[in-house]
Amino acid sequence: MIAEIAHVLRVIFGLIFLFFVPGYAITLALFPRKEELSPIERLGFAGALSIIADILTVLFIDLVLHIPTTPLNIFLSLLTLTMIALIIWKIELYFIEKRSPHSEVRPSNENK
Repeated sequence: MIAEIAHVLRVIFGLIFLFFVPGYAITLALFPRKEELSPIERLGFAGALSIIADILTVLFIDLVLHIPTTPLNIFLSLLTLTMIALIIWKIELYFIEKRSPHSEVRPSNENK
């Protein structure tokens, strides 16, 4: 019974990781500001980009790097792609915040 539940959870989380997580990380890297995309658009792009990223990553590790395509290798390569996209997103946010002028509170000039 527990093994069946574990298998179902593994499949559910595997599908979420496969069809959503890499694409969402890529959308964050491509559109770092929250207001650039609506949540519905971000979810749509995440699904499409995940499928594209999955296919291209598997082809890259198989044809270019000559690494056998086992489930573990595919998972690790997609995890690496996701981490790279998140690092790029954080770097973009850092430079966006650094470039934008900070709103400073200035004391009002009162005539006494």
